[in-house]
Amino acid sequence: MNQDKDFLDDGAAAPDGAGQLNAPDAAAAGGSSSETSAAENCGAAGAQTEGEISAEEARIPSPEGVLSADGSGEPMRPLEPPKRKRRWIWNLLLIAVIGLGIYSMFGISGEINDGGGLSISELFAQLNGVGAAVLIAVILSIMAVDCLKFCVVNKAVLGKVRPVVAVKTSFLGKFYDGVTPFASGGQPMQIYYMTTKGVSGAASSAVVLIRYFGSIFAFTMIGAAFMIAGMPMGVLDGVSGRTLLMVAGWIGLAVNMILPLFILFFVSFPRLARRLTGWFIFIGWKLRIVRSKERTMRRALRTVRDFIACFRIIVRRPLLLVLFLACCFAENFLTFAVPYFVMNAFSCQLDGMFFTVMALNVFATFGVSFIPTPGNSGVIEGMGVLAFSAAAGTALAWSVLFWRFSVYYIYILIGIVITVVDLFRKNIGAKKRVG
Repeated sequence: MNQDKDFLDDGAAAPDGAGQLNAPDAAAAGGSSSETSAAENCGAAGAQTEGEISAEEARIPSPEGVLSADGSGEPMRPLEPPKRKRRWIWNLLLIAVIGLGIYSMFGISGEINDGGGLSISELFAQLNGVGAAVLIAVILSIMAVDCLKFCVVNKAVLGKVRPVVAVKTSFLGKFYDGVTPFASGGQPMQIYYMTTKGVSGAASSAVVLIRYFGSIFAFTMIGAAFMIAGMPMGVLDGVSGRTLLMVAGWIGLAVNMILPLFILFFVSFPRLARRLTGWFIFIGWKLRIVRSKERTMRRALRTVRDFIACFRIIVRRPLLLVLFLACCFAENFLTFAVPYFVMNAFSCQLDGMFFTVMALNVFATFGVSFIPTPGNSGVIEGMGVLAFSAAAGTALAWSVLFWRFSVYYIYILIGIVITVVDLFRKNIGAKKRVG
């Protein structure tokens, strides 16, 4: 990766060293120097302010120095929990959007089935016990695999698995992703939570970023594979809203591939990528789309630097890298397969439709991925009804509802339980200290 250092030679300068241990600290910490400095470099950007950044900050730093084995160390600055203004407004909006989504889901389903949908008693009367058990196993497997991703990355970055921290980090991320627009709240909360468990801000940022980039890579690769293979196989034939699903799906795939392709382009053609990025930012500035050319360029370059610095940590551990990528692909594959197992549990006629249902889910999911509502609620329910209309039959609305519960609502419920338990523990601890 000799080119990594070159992609910002035109006007880039070196980081100020924020987040790195000095020599005595490094000697005291001990351990391998190849992983931990990269964690510091990976998290440095996350700990800096939005103000002036030295030009060299964007260069890919060489991994030197160490962190302690557990990833602890002085964070670059004290981390505080992410603050959300007007929390009650967001909560009301979330409830309203979810309610609207469920209402529209049953309304669209009723129109498609001419009002012939199953009642809840009829639904459970035809419930397949074995299919329901398989569905529960799939849901639990998705949760376990995401937790395992954090365990693997913890091992690579911190030197320890720390399973309890990994499990709670996973569920907190899912919860805050689900209640914030564009899933923007999960990563800051995950980083904050890990710092409360003695992990430095740099190492926490590294863990969360590695997990994010691995997940988005697997998400887009699986989505692209099913959409490309599904079109010639006619998976959208006979589906209500075929054109909408197809157009929105391809747009969503293009949007989601921007970040992976952007980073890959920078790694493969660093100088050309920097020039083209500067040109596009200049055009955006001329069109008054971009407010500050310099700040936008810094952010773009910092994103690339963070990714490469974090990627270096785990790429030096081939076994962990393979296990991590396997977990990323397994989680996304099972998530896309959930609608099939939901319909199977409700005894829908699905002979030979596993690939078709998964491909339809891919089109529906990518088709709403750029919708800013929390969890894409209010839109994805209707899109799911259109996508699965050819497979679910009279159980259509219930299939979509249980699909959404399996991949979205359940994490909100788990997050609420975690929040209540934490508040309860804090109150008890405060009373004991007062006593």
